[in-house]
Amino acid sequence: MKKSLVIFFILVMGNFAFAHDLWVKAKNDESLLAQIIYGHKFPNPEKIPKEREILFEPVKIISENGEITLTQAEEFYTYFAKDSLKSGTYIVKAKYKETPWIEKMDGKWEMNKTRKDTQDEVKKCGIYSMLAKSILVVGESDDNFISKPLGKGFEISTLAKYSDLKKDATIKFKVTKDGKPVKIIDVYGSLEGYSENEMSMAFYAKTDLKGEFIFKPLKSGFWYLKADYNQDSNNKDCELIGDKTTISFEVK
Repeated sequence: MKKSLVIFFILVMGNFAFAHDLWVKAKNDESLLAQIIYGHKFPNPEKIPKEREILFEPVKIISENGEITLTQAEEFYTYFAKDSLKSGTYIVKAKYKETPWIEKMDGKWEMNKTRKDTQDEVKKCGIYSMLAKSILVVGESDDNFISKPLGKGFEISTLAKYSDLKKDATIKFKVTKDGKPVKIIDVYGSLEGYSENEMSMAFYAKTDLKGEFIFKPLKSGFWYLKADYNQDSNNKDCELIGDKTTISFEVK
């Protein structure tokens, strides 16, 4: 693999692969503010259609001491806590709940339906979900909490400490499903301001037999890594399980 920033023109991998992605970001000033980014314009949030608001769990903040569910603000994609966080290392989590979708022969999609819910001919049915994580460090904390997968769902986790997330550093990440490694899967990545074209990426890797891959950022900035994972559901009413995941973090 070339060790330079390269545009990767991604092969078409199905409609869901280039449908909306899900990210999350947060900042901790006098109070804690987090935003769901659902769309194509990382790291800028877009308005979420009213009919899709039911698809999302509230944003959560996870630490070694437990989990905090944030409060929704006036704009649906914004969540907050009245108080700021104490010094520590946190995972900010957004979740798009498991949802069945059918694609009709005319290319139109319908939410919360499987093949048995329509008389029309169906091209594809999938149960789709998305998990987004972001690393948030408050104060001088540098514990290894972020190197532990949450253990539920499809996710990317770094095996390094926050202080290791530096330009030109060789950083190891791992892809898991319910805590188990996902082997030989494509991982893509980019950073804020790199490109407005979602078909171009600043990073590409493939996981090894341990579900691990190496990330070497050649620029500082706010990065994300993402992966898609499709499986056969063994259910004739809805044959596909499609998971997407992202992790975002600041590279110093």
